[in-house]
Amino acid sequence: MHCLWLTRKYPRPANSGELIYSEGLVSAFAEAGAEVVAVAHDNDEHPVANRPAEEEYVDRDRVRWVLGEPRLGGRLMSLFTRLPSDSYRLMKGGPKDDLERLLADREWDVVVADHAALGWALPQLKAARREGRFSRLVYVSHNHEAKIRREIAANSFSSLPKRIAAQWDAEKYAWQENALCAEADLITAITETELAVYREQFPDREYLCLTPGYRGHRDPDRQITEETPRRVLMCGSFEWIAKRINLERFLENSAKTFADMGVEMQIVGKADESFRREMKERFPAVEFTGRVPDVTPYLKEARFGLIVEEFGGGFKLKALEYVFHRLPLAGLRHAVDGMPLESPDDYLLMNTLPSLAREIAAAIDDVDRLNRMSRVSYEKCATAFEWEDRGRALHDAVSGILQSPPAR
Repeated sequence: MHCLWLTRKYPRPANSGELIYSEGLVSAFAEAGAEVVAVAHDNDEHPVANRPAEEEYVDRDRVRWVLGEPRLGGRLMSLFTRLPSDSYRLMKGGPKDDLERLLADREWDVVVADHAALGWALPQLKAARREGRFSRLVYVSHNHEAKIRREIAANSFSSLPKRIAAQWDAEKYAWQENALCAEADLITAITETELAVYREQFPDREYLCLTPGYRGHRDPDRQITEETPRRVLMCGSFEWIAKRINLERFLENSAKTFADMGVEMQIVGKADESFRREMKERFPAVEFTGRVPDVTPYLKEARFGLIVEEFGGGFKLKALEYVFHRLPLAGLRHAVDGMPLESPDDYLLMNTLPSLAREIAAAIDDVDRLNRMSRVSYEKCATAFEWEDRGRALHDAVSGILQSPPAR
């Protein structure tokens, strides 16, 4: 099976949910037997260095990478195009030319568009498909972008002109995602909930749910004791505006409650420095670590891991970090979609942020309950999130559509 895989950025270091998902899935797909050439921008944090000028590919985990420039262009000119700002930036700096060359060089069995932002490539892909350069198209969804982008625009704290621009960008994202789905033969989603939304819109496509896998550290024997700090923790990347809005809303609803109850709160992960300073000024009792080389020491020194996104959809990969470090999970009910757990024995879930903060504060000293929750959650998830299973499932699904007539 010869696959041309389009994704946003070289996913190493895989230090955000999006990169972890892309890296795990493309690698597992290749390990399942596909021959994969991946096109992306180089990683702006750690560009692939010391490549000979004549060396075209970066080989890693059976995937050959063709990389464009590490830095993306500006967003402003996207306002005057039909492309969302992310897509406008992504097609610059090499990937568009690389895609055109690779489509012309050989025939492919399947092309994978890994993220809705890769919709910039649709005109080239449609033309190449008409010419017989590839057979099937797969759209790998990370979120239902039409829904999440509209939510971001509606909940933005920005000025009126920026909110209007965000609303326009959200509509362009919706158009682009729908165009990808209309062209795709197979659509994957990260949760069954999002899969159902796609299926309702495009009932004649093939579908596959691909929750993330987990290859990180596991601590099956970890125990919470009376000496464990009375601390709750939220880890992740807080650079995307949706993550920042969710974090700010949570702190507004919970920081005082935790401070009044003597519960420490720690936010661990990379964020824009100006945003971090602003949050620290507004919520002085909350510790913001910024980027850390390893999240494990922080997970070991907390009693709850938080999943508190009010909007955004998708699967929260930090939930797996919590579970496999034996850290009890607490969050909003709708924010933990895709986990094979049941409340209240497995995790602490509430419907609103104020009620969640109160319940966490009430439960944080019940060490026996915390250890029981973390043990049961670990056991239920122990074999449920293997990347190898996801790679084989995607390989089988692609093999199936290759043997069937096109969905279009």
